[in-house]
Amino acid sequence: MRVKPFELLTDEGKPFTHVDLYGKYTILFFFPKAGTSGCTREAVEFSRENFEKAQVVGISRDSVESLKRFRERNNLKIVLLSDPEGELHEFFNVLENGKTVRSTFILDRWGFVRREWRKVKVEGHVQEVKETLDQMLKEDLSLNRHIEWRRARRALKKDRIPRDEIETLIRAAHLAPSCMNNQPWRFVVVDNEDVLRRLHEALPGGNYWMKNAPVLIAVHSKRDFDCVLSDNREYFLFDTGLAVGNLLVQATQMGLVAHPVAGYDPVKVKEILGIPEDHVLITLIAVGYLGDENELSEKHREIEHSERVRKDLSEIVRWNL
Repeated sequence: MRVKPFELLTDEGKPFTHVDLYGKYTILFFFPKAGTSGCTREAVEFSRENFEKAQVVGISRDSVESLKRFRERNNLKIVLLSDPEGELHEFFNVLENGKTVRSTFILDRWGFVRREWRKVKVEGHVQEVKETLDQMLKEDLSLNRHIEWRRARRALKKDRIPRDEIETLIRAAHLAPSCMNNQPWRFVVVDNEDVLRRLHEALPGGNYWMKNAPVLIAVHSKRDFDCVLSDNREYFLFDTGLAVGNLLVQATQMGLVAHPVAGYDPVKVKEILGIPEDHVLITLIAVGYLGDENELSEKHREIEHSERVRKDLSEIVRWNL
């Protein structure tokens, strides 16, 4: 769930909107009444804890004036928002019989709710929130584990994949950016056994393992489907590559292997799938569940577990001039 657009006032009478949530982690806590013992203790504990990489925002239905006195009386170092109409209370579903249920939410830098606590007991709560946030930061600010785990695996099962899962892969690909939103990518998804067998005839011997894939996706495009640039940059290839990148990461997240290859007879594949001659058949992607490595050649079994070799960053990136 992503927080909806809103505009409320802080205890200082300044506007605070959903935009103020973006680009930073936010701890939102709803409390029933400023000045009561439980609410005071919770606000003080949130104010004293060192949330170095997050802002803490307390929300109640109290007036701006009441929240200002509450902050000054307790020397609070957090943002306090007045929500007299219960706009955010209703959105976060923290009202029960018209009364605020003490609740806490962690939002990420895009304003998505990532963790929630309802009917909070004050004892130990702030420390639990901090530990949860610290773990979230550790995961979010590290390399995406699905990108890190993805590799061109060849051991595939023949088990069929539900079409709705394949459609999810295509939707992920289709959300890729493209020049002027031209969306130059085109896909032919093949899960029919007869058509798959025909495509197998267009594969070289080294790609024998693809014959186990229950789905093959042909990716094609055409130069004038995308921006035609003065310096002859083939932008349709770049944008279609971005779409395939989305698909590969989505597949890894879903527990699927998606392995694009360059080795096939493009003329034969285009003929079988009815892809126009003037289109470029950019890649074939084999999709399947991870299978038995014993079905692979000795060479490919070794590759399946080989160390992922990448050039040192100093060879591929330079900063500034």
